[in-house]
Amino acid sequence: MDGTATAYSIVIRSLLHNNEGTDMTILTKTLTTLVLALTTLSASASADTYHHIDQLALSIDRKSQQLRREIVHYRHTPEYTHLSADTRELGRLAKHMHEVAHHHGSLAHLQADLKKLDSVFHHMEATFEQTEAAAAHGHGHIHGSTSHVGRLLHSVEDDIHHLQDDVRSLRAAEHHFDAPSHYSPLNSFHRSHSGHSSHWSGSRSRGISIGGGSSRFTIRF
Repeated sequence: MDGTATAYSIVIRSLLHNNEGTDMTILTKTLTTLVLALTTLSASASADTYHHIDQLALSIDRKSQQLRREIVHYRHTPEYTHLSADTRELGRLAKHMHEVAHHHGSLAHLQADLKKLDSVFHHMEATFEQTEAAAAHGHGHIHGSTSHVGRLLHSVEDDIHHLQDDVRSLRAAEHHFDAPSHYSPLNSFHRSHSGHSSHWSGSRSRGISIGGGSSRFTIRF
């Protein structure tokens, strides 16, 4: 989005600075068309990110169910009950994150869920490793091959990393484009071409603010 917003900003600055004699109605319509196009693109990008988070959460939930079936290999180890509880908690958190993303819930909620999910996963991963190491020294017995468990853990970790990238992307968009949700190209034009200024003029540039929440951004010129 940064590159697209910059491109539109260049066009808008060109329109404002090079078309002082242009009919106001034509200029306003042109700016409005540009803004509507950029708003649509921004909303689409945000929706795609939420959908990706939704799908990743569902993927982790499915893998947590597979892990619950796989822990039968560890039924004769002291950590069996612990591992069973960890896999259930991982699935519960993934389901909740799926619900939040599916309904485009708050970014703060997604961040909190992801932090818990990551913590539970790494705790569970460490418990699996400790259980394997203990069994190798005669503390408990592991039945059969557990290579599939390792593959599932690596896959879940990859999903979590992708989730972190997606949430980071939403957070960056909200941070960089945080501004009031309004748009008025006509007022922006009048301010840029009038001789009046306020005490804010030295510290704040002109701009057009579009959208709200994680889809809100400002084109400054």
